[in-house]
Amino acid sequence: MTTKTYDYIKIGLLLAVFGVGVYAAYNITKPKERLPIYSPADLIPEIVPDSLQRIGKDFRIGDFKLIDQFGKPFSEENLKGKIYVAEFFFTTCPSICKDMTAQMKRFQAAFANDTNIVIVSHTVMPEVDTPEILNEYATLHEAMSGKWHFLTGEKAEIYRLARTQYFAVLDGKFEGHGEEHDFIHTENFVLVDKLKRLRGFYDGTSESDVDQLIADVKTLIENN
Repeated sequence: MTTKTYDYIKIGLLLAVFGVGVYAAYNITKPKERLPIYSPADLIPEIVPDSLQRIGKDFRIGDFKLIDQFGKPFSEENLKGKIYVAEFFFTTCPSICKDMTAQMKRFQAAFANDTNIVIVSHTVMPEVDTPEILNEYATLHEAMSGKWHFLTGEKAEIYRLARTQYFAVLDGKFEGHGEEHDFIHTENFVLVDKLKRLRGFYDGTSESDVDQLIADVKTLIENN
């Protein structure tokens, strides 16, 4: 090996080491990607009841009391310290709910081994979707126990959550109370962080939207 060749090799190695150092320094110092934190004032008026539109910060999902597919009480305490996705569906839905369930199964698979990531599916037809019916539906769609929770209970409570906590429906200005003819039908998935803050809204029938949801959950995990 000539002296000139040796010098070229040495310069090449130095440049390579320098390049690796620059890349490492960039990754250490670059700001982490962060998701927005939504409050009612940040959302479009069509999904927020008039009484909540001025709430501009520190919004958290409030307390609730429902029943899961095993007939056990389920409240906000069951979600303490969890990142979760909420949806509103019903088991006899012939249209969008089928696509939503298929996409939620993809989400479940992406975080199957992470016990801090869960799913909460609220039925909007609690008069039909008893715990037994929900358990059958969960089994049919391979829902993991402890990972994917199916909830029923008082219709007024479920509809209150949909309209005034998760802002999952476009009739937010109509503050229905779950009366006999009141009905919610929405494809929205809502992402909630460990502090019960709203972090994202997604079309649950869209594969690309659910891909983004999966990516956003990974971002939340990295930022914790």
